[in-house]
Amino acid sequence: LRNNAVLKSYEQFEGSLEIIYTYYDQVVALENKIPQNELHISFKWKDAFNRGSGIFGGRNSLTISNLGFERVCVLFNIAALQSSIASAQDINNDEGLKLAAKLFQQSAGIFNHLKDCIMSTLQQESTPDLNPETLLALSSLMFAQAQEIFVHKAIHDNRKEAVIAKLANQTGKLYIDALKHMHNRSVQHLWDKIWLPVVESKQSMFFGMADFYQSRHCHSNKFIGEDGFDRNQP
Repeated sequence: LRNNAVLKSYEQFEGSLEIIYTYYDQVVALENKIPQNELHISFKWKDAFNRGSGIFGGRNSLTISNLGFERVCVLFNIAALQSSIASAQDINNDEGLKLAAKLFQQSAGIFNHLKDCIMSTLQQESTPDLNPETLLALSSLMFAQAQEIFVHKAIHDNRKEAVIAKLANQTGKLYIDALKHMHNRSVQHLWDKIWLPVVESKQSMFFGMADFYQSRHCHSNKFIGEDGFDRNQP
């Protein structure tokens, strides 16, 4: 079951999650039954970003006889697969929009949960992908992408221009937050070189979209001098 759950390549379909969900449930059940001092199985995981060696240091992999370690690593992979499947959805239809939003939100929640529990679970140096700063950046990025889906859904559903403007403005702010955490010196080197420029461009794009829809809203309602968007609004 472990080989099927953690060693295989998955297709970007929601059904692909069922195997790894099943293995996670088994790990949790075993963790509740087997005392830690009686466990004689070692679990090895490699850094997801494969940047452990070189100038930035850190571990390439970590091997621990600890079911808690296995549990958090499987959770990390669940969140990663959820985000991968979400990104592959067709957001031009309602079903794809709903699934993408759900999976990005779930992924964000898992990364945020791991950020809060990883240090107490491992009680030793982790691989770079499991550092709390890395998990915070990933959680922030997933939240921003989930919010982006709500903008697309609002446009798809022909919502009012003021609603779209507000959602787009909130999305831009979430991308600012994600970018701030991704620029953290302890994690900035982990990302693929295209990640930061893409997040920066999305921040600008959604602020521009917010101004565009707010302007249309103001013009259609004959508001004078209010066709920009206040970035200080929540």
